[in-house]
Amino acid sequence: MNLAAVALLPGRPETGIFYRVTGTAWLRSAIATRHTRVTSSRFYDPYSATPQFPTLYLSDNLVVAMFEAGALFGSLTMAGGPVPAPRGSWAVLTVSVQLQEIVDLSDATSQATVNVTAQELTGDWQAYRLRSAATAVVAPTGTAPTQTLGEAIHRDSRSLEGFASVSAKVATNRNLIVFPDHLRPGSFVRYSWNDGGITRGYRVDQAHPDGIDDP
Repeated sequence: MNLAAVALLPGRPETGIFYRVTGTAWLRSAIATRHTRVTSSRFYDPYSATPQFPTLYLSDNLVVAMFEAGALFGSLTMAGGPVPAPRGSWAVLTVSVQLQEIVDLSDATSQATVNVTAQELTGDWQAYRLRSAATAVVAPTGTAPTQTLGEAIHRDSRSLEGFASVSAKVATNRNLIVFPDHLRPGSFVRYSWNDGGITRGYRVDQAHPDGIDDP
């Protein structure tokens, strides 16, 4: 993986509709990000990120979002197909996105630029913090390569607003990872829902990177 080549990735805007699935108990703040500063994810390690920063994960398809959230298990391509989670009450959010500059790691040319493959982007990352001298496989440990890559993109001198990558759950689709602390004036992530006949909304933008009610 060539992290120095992140600076060579072409930037482009991202505008459109993405999806996120959340438990209904979290509907009002489903794109809030304050907690993500200390939460490990595929492209972020709070133990190595200096400084820590928030991330927001979205999907380009509502079914992909359900797999990402754990509302569906199994596979779209294997016998048996998707299996609904046996417990949980879920809400599918239609999220409006307007970003001015991201990079796209779902693109094969961009993958070649940083010397990474789709298989590496979608591979295991959680075991890097689980392996130890007490486990049968003791290494590698620490920060996963995908997490190092995500942090390198966040550090890029362009202050990129996020990046797209191949979904690890449905590898024919994309996830969008947004950096709320890098949003520029005019950029935003927003969704709305109906609450007893009243339309309510929630918005993340430059002035409110942790999110704010947007009636």
